[in-house]
Amino acid sequence: MEIKEILKIAIDELNEQLEDDEKIEFSENTKFIGSHACIDSITFVTLISIIEELIEDKYNKTIHLVNEKAFSQKRSPFYSIETISAYIEELLKEET
Repeated sequence: MEIKEILKIAIDELNEQLEDDEKIEFSENTKFIGSHACIDSITFVTLISIIEELIEDKYNKTIHLVNEKAFSQKRSPFYSIETISAYIEELLKEET
């Protein structure tokens, strides 16, 4: 299972908890932070939690997406599907 598939599953799980007008579309244009963010901060935290659980279930590795490394980067790894995916891949490589 690729990281983007895990992100899709996480968004689907999150959407089950959201009202119809709050649901998130899974696409390359989906933005999680910034002026065009599709979710609020509480929903973002919930999404991160779901992603971390799915990663642990799939790879048997515990990673923490929100950490010092994430905040020290020039561009946030939480900006979009693409940036989160790349960031997760990087963290998983560090765990091996």
